[in-house]
Amino acid sequence: MDFNDTIRFAAICNSNGEILWHSQRSGVKNIVPLEDTKKTLQRALSAWQERSQVTSIVGRGLYTIASYEKIKRITIPLPKGDMLFVTVGNDPLQVKKGKSYGHLVEMGKILSIVDFVNENS
Repeated sequence: MDFNDTIRFAAICNSNGEILWHSQRSGVKNIVPLEDTKKTLQRALSAWQERSQVTSIVGRGLYTIASYEKIKRITIPLPKGDMLFVTVGNDPLQVKKGKSYGHLVEMGKILSIVDFVNENS
């Protein structure tokens, strides 16, 4: 959260969907109750496990983004079956030609943090 002001909530869960760590930005109103977030984590883990069946064909999955009117949910698989779950604000974005969707949610910054954690764990 120190590296990206748009992050509202972040959590790391294990392969069983148990939350190992989470943090919510100070002063941000919780949109989704934690119990519902836990259910979302279970569904996201299941989806990543299903996607792993095509890894040999398309390569390792990097992240997924689900965009809603109020937030974007980003899931990123981590080593050992763990998963990083991040929600960011979904303020209206200006359409800018030549910019990718990943750039608009600053995935480069988020993935650089993931790389740092992976290299130092």
